[in-house]
Order: sequence, then structure tokens, then C-alpha cells
Amino acid sequence: MKIELIGKNRFGITQEVLTVMTEHQLELASMEVSTGHIYIDVPHLTEYKLPLLSSALANIQGLKAINMIELLPNERRRFHLDTLLANFPDPLFTIDASGAILSANAAAATPLGLAEIALEGIFIKDILDGDYDVAATSPQQKQLQEVTLAGQPYLLELQLMHSIHSGTTTNTSQTSHSHGEDNNHQPSIKDCMLILHTPTRVGHHISKVQMGNIKGLNTIAGQSAAMLQVKSRAQQFASVHAPLLIQGETGTGKELFARAVHQISPWSSAAFLALNCAALPENLVESELFGYASGAFSGATRDGKPGLLELADGGTVFLDEIGEMSTYVQAKLLRFVQDGTFLRVGGKKEHKINVRIICATHRNLEQLVQEGRFREDLMYRLNVLNLTLPSLRERPDDIVDLATLFVARAANQIGCHTPNISKQAKTLLASYSWPGNVRQLENLLFRTIAMNQNKTIDVDDLHLIGIAENPTNNKAEPENWKTAQAEFEKNLLTRLYKHYPSTRKLAKRLEVSHTTIADKLRAYGITL
Repeated sequence: MKIELIGKNRFGITQEVLTVMTEHQLELASMEVSTGHIYIDVPHLTEYKLPLLSSALANIQGLKAINMIELLPNERRRFHLDTLLANFPDPLFTIDASGAILSANAAAATPLGLAEIALEGIFIKDILDGDYDVAATSPQQKQLQEVTLAGQPYLLELQLMHSIHSGTTTNTSQTSHSHGEDNNHQPSIKDCMLILHTPTRVGHHISKVQMGNIKGLNTIAGQSAAMLQVKSRAQQFASVHAPLLIQGETGTGKELFARAVHQISPWSSAAFLALNCAALPENLVESELFGYASGAFSGATRDGKPGLLELADGGTVFLDEIGEMSTYVQAKLLRFVQDGTFLRVGGKKEHKINVRIICATHRNLEQLVQEGRFREDLMYRLNVLNLTLPSLRERPDDIVDLATLFVARAANQIGCHTPNISKQAKTLLASYSWPGNVRQLENLLFRTIAMNQNKTIDVDDLHLIGIAENPTNNKAEPENWKTAQAEFEKNLLTRLYKHYPSTRKLAKRLEVSHTTIADKLRAYGITL
């Protein structure tokens, strides 16, 4: 039986409890003491003998209660840790300085067909293949190293357990310190903990960070007929495991749709990893996408590195600006899209994985094919399913709703009150052509709030950032820069002068000198 004694933290109380146990001829299997508590495992104590023992213990000064318990605190802690390790999905080992395994969890033993206890004493090098060096690992090292366990690839994370005094102080260090020994000379533990991550699990963790708050198509703003039609098609395509090509002008939300499609697909629990083909040079696009073998090029890690395709196995890889991909990388991608196989950069081993490819571009791929800059066979392979996103000017009914959303988001980010948008400003926003689409609208409103935190966003606030009164009019091209600048200044001053009917007020509003405004009004013949 295991019991808990609750009482005062009095000197000598533990010794008195032991004396009572001795008098009742009860042997102790284990005992734990903490402030106000004494926990005892008494194997031969029965419920029949407990009342007699309780009566004797009640005579001890300061002892308040005696309770039966299932486990001692350290037993409970060990039980919880064992349960945690048993359910930990990644193989985990602890080893000593010689490389002998001290302990392992079920995920480490199962691939080898062994029980956890059977691994104890075996040297890690006898079951783990790979170019890794435990002795050379520093405490700060976070580089994952490629290894193989039972023929399966893993990424090894190694953590040293070598500094007692820098972490939690143990009983040993407390005892030594109480005897006046220098705590800086405590012996260090040379044990290590090894965690093996599958590439797909690492990719899943990366994906969780990248996905943000995207929760499907419902989080994409827009209820116009054009947007509802695109969302409907995206809903249909989500469950089809085939390449998807998303086309549309810059700023229409192509990546947003790609992430949403993944979220509502049957593979949403797997990773979604993105690569912008225009943001990196050819060699980096290749290594990031396909990974590289050990020593593939100068600066490569000695253990090699898996690419996005391996990390996203079972999930989705999004290739943004696919039209900017070099023809050499296009050839490697074509092979993968055809049969799911590829070689790492500098590698000889063929990898076969199952990944859905979603691509996006604002370029005309057919024109790029005619120009010899994009492979025709790859275009047809990627364009199995197609989404064409409407530009913002093609869905003007969404502009005001989007503007309201972006204003609230910007105000929250800046930390100011959320301003209203005047009726005139809404009309102006809805009439603008928006060459930069949704991204331009969001950035413009963010700048508007950052520059002028008034309670209401008016037409003048938008004009100051460069929106013309009739931006969709097809006007003749200006003769030169000077003419265009003069036309802009004249239109701007004409609009604002009626709201700030003095040169000093207008100068203050535009943050320029009174003389500058007076000269400009005179030059352009602007009067009230």
C-alpha cells in the first residue's frame, strides 16, 4: 500500500514517522519527502492494519492527515514520461559518450522489430546509417543530419545533455554545494538525445508556420459573381489529385487560392510548401525544389539536404511564378510530373514521392512557349486543371467590402482606431482601375491610415497618395515628365483648394511652404 502523510514542515518529523514504521515491523520499499508531505510505499501494509498504523501516526506532532494513494510522485512522473515517450511519433534515443544506447522509445524500436529494452546497450552506429558525428556536435548545433534507420530516411536532431550546472540543479550538485565545493567544477554528463524526424514531418511543421490563418475558400473575401464562380471551380478542383495552374494578374491572390485549395483538399493534413521561382537563381531553385546530395556543390552540407518535394511528400508544393523557371529546371520538373521520380542535385539515388503540384503565373505561358522560353510539353502537363482569377476591375462589387476589411486590418496592425470610409471615397475606390489589383488596394489603404489617422477616410486622403479623379479615363500620353508633373500638380491643387481655402491652410495640409503654394496657384491660374 502507498500512503501520503500531510503535516507541518517540522524538523525531525520524518524520523518519527520511520520510528513508528519500525515499531509496527513494516518495511519501506521507497519513500519521498517534500515540503509538508511524506510519501511512503509500504508493501505489507493492508487495509486491515492501516487503522492501527494511522492511530499511531496520529500521535506525531504536526501530522494532520493520512491518505491512500495509487502512485508516489516520482512514480507518477515516470509513468507520465513513459506514456509520453510511448506515444511520441518520432524515434528517440539517449546514448552515452561511447555511443551505447541508454534508452529508446517504441517508435525507435518498432522499425527494427525489437522491444525498447532490447536496444539498451547496443551501439547507435550499429543500427543508424549516415555521416554524422556525435563528438563534433556543439550545444548550439541545430543542423539536421540525414541518416537511415531500418532502410528509412530520417533527419537526425542531436541534443547534448552535458551541462548539469547550466540547467536544473540536481541532488548531487546540491549536496556538493552544501559542503562548500565549487559548483563550476561539477562533473558533466556526456549523454546525448537523438530524435529522428521523417522529412514529411519536418515539412509539415514548416507548413504549419507558413499557412497562417488560411482556413479554406470561405476566408477569401469577395462575393461578386466572378469571385463566386472561381470559388466554385476551386471547390471542385480541390479533391482532384492533378496539377493545377492558377493564372491571373499580379496581386489577384493566386497564392491565397492555392493555400485555400490545399486546405479543403483530402491532403490538407499533409504539408503545403511554396517556392517562388522568380525570387531565386536557377541553381538555388533546383536545389530548393529537388534537394541535393552530400558534397553536391561548394557550400553544401556534408549530409545533403532534402528538397521541398521530399518534405511535402503526401501534400502539396506550390510553384509561384512558374513562367520564370529556367528551361533546365523545367526539364527536371517535367520528369517528376510525369512519373513522380527525381534525382537530387549531384545525387545518384532516384526518389519517388507523391506530391500535388499547384503552379501560378501572371505570364502568358502560350506566348512563352512560342518564344522558346517555356516547354510546351510541361505547359500541357501543368495545365490539367485551370483557375483564372479575375482582376479587381472585373469585380467592382467587391472593392468596397475589401476596402472595409483592409482598413480594419491596417488599423489593428498600426494600433489606432478604425476609420470610416466616406461615401465619396468609396465611389472613387470603386471607379479606379487598380492595375495592381487587391495588393495595390490593401497597400494604398495601409499607407492612408499610417499617414493620416483621421476618423474618416475622405477623397482628399486618397488623392494625396496618387489616385486621379478619373483614373479610368483614356487620356492622351503626356509629352514629357515636366508636362505630366504639371498636370498632376494642377489637378491636385484644384481639388484641394476648395477644401483648404487659403494658401496657408493648403500649404500646411501639403506640408510645403506658403510661398510654394502661392507660386503654384498663380502659375496654374487657380482661384476660388
